[in-house]
Amino acid sequence: MAKLQALTRMMAEPGVLAVVVRGGDVRTYVALCQPWVRQLKVRTVVDVGANIGQFAEIARRAFPEATLHCFEPLPDCFATLSRRLAHEPRVFLHNVALAHTAGSSIMMRSAFSPSSSLREMDPRHVQEFPWTAGCEPLSVSVATLDGALADAQADAPLLIKIDVQGTEDRVIEGGRATLARAAVVIVETSFAALYKEQPLFDNVNALLASVGFRYQGNIGQLISPHDGRVLQSDSVFVRS
Repeated sequence: MAKLQALTRMMAEPGVLAVVVRGGDVRTYVALCQPWVRQLKVRTVVDVGANIGQFAEIARRAFPEATLHCFEPLPDCFATLSRRLAHEPRVFLHNVALAHTAGSSIMMRSAFSPSSSLREMDPRHVQEFPWTAGCEPLSVSVATLDGALADAQADAPLLIKIDVQGTEDRVIEGGRATLARAAVVIVETSFAALYKEQPLFDNVNALLASVGFRYQGNIGQLISPHDGRVLQSDSVFVRS
């Protein structure tokens, strides 16, 4: 009964049906529509690691008056993202990866595009998720978050989502000025290394604490299909 009541409340939230139709994650949408988030009066959403627009579609409906900046380096994913959102008002698309320095770099393009990364995949990743195997190197343009938004329309307060497969530390280091204008940051954090030399939760937590954020729970978790342990979570950090 409790689950049915929760589902009923969820489906009553305006925009849920549109999110479902567009293939978005209802749980994330509902989380972004909670009163405490609405009270932040977010004016700009920054989607780092946009892939084909899954989070962007949710953000457009949760924050219909906000400006949206999407960053996606993979050409085919960016093409799909453009078809979905290029003609929407207040939406700006950036075909670059974000890191701590600007230039170009090699991205390991996974057969499963959301698993692509500027860091090499750890063998454990393929062991846990075999369909992500088959990476090939791809040269991509790289910018810093601060540099990319220096002259852009990005009014505070910001909500920043970071889903970059093991390079969260680089994005944070290259975006300290932008993070200073953010009210909340949602970061995919790992509890087990799925990429070589990636920062784990404690590292990301410390980095965000250094720029004024505190951990306040998570929206969802990625569970190992082999033993059930938590591998990753979509962690929520709010300004202290």
